[in-house]
Amino acid sequence: MTVRTRAGVPRRGRVRPLAALVLAGGLVLAGCSDEGDTPGDPESTVEDGGGTGGEGDGGDAGQESAAPTGPPTAPADLPVAGGDRSASGGTDISIDGEHAGFVSPTGNIACSVTAVTAVCQVSDKTYTAPADQLVGTSIGDCTTAEADAMTMSDQRGAWTCVPEALTGQAQVSTGGWWVEQVDGETLDLDGATLAVLPYGSSLTVGPTTCTSGEDGVTCTSSTLGRSFTISRSGYRFG
Repeated sequence: MTVRTRAGVPRRGRVRPLAALVLAGGLVLAGCSDEGDTPGDPESTVEDGGGTGGEGDGGDAGQESAAPTGPPTAPADLPVAGGDRSASGGTDISIDGEHAGFVSPTGNIACSVTAVTAVCQVSDKTYTAPADQLVGTSIGDCTTAEADAMTMSDQRGAWTCVPEALTGQAQVSTGGWWVEQVDGETLDLDGATLAVLPYGSSLTVGPTTCTSGEDGVTCTSSTLGRSFTISRSGYRFG
């Protein structure tokens, strides 16, 4: 992977200012998160997934039997956004549009965010989601071994499967379009240029907000009153 900072100083790859990119249009929608760690609701039970530290590790794990949230959103169920869209802000990015996608600085977590919900997929994790924490309307035949994405749902569960990698939703030619407008950072991963949500930054689409941290990605919905946190070593929802 290649990561460049705005100043061009190499980090664990090379991150660059998006102003240097030539972007193509086309927005693929889906629901978002990375490695964050926030408290679950009182109904949740927390189970330590092991590991602390940076975004690659994901901090303490919290596995929770959460109260209901909102229905999961599949990429295939969302229409391609049309019309005007814009993004503003620096640390706290506000999206005026139907959808935005991003990855964590390491690329291990990819999220898709809409005003309805957020879905985040973790590529490398150290735990398996319990069967009773799968959402009942998971896409296809989703098993606990296959479940690698979390969403805010009105069911007792948050884990689901997605039909394709959510990194596709973070490409600057699709859901990562916003990074050009805020002069943000990108990550070159497997031949694709992805929009990065830096640690300490948040991205908001309507009532849905996702925040990137070294210990994971946390997404919340003020409409649903629900949230989840996902990381390499653990998760939490409520």
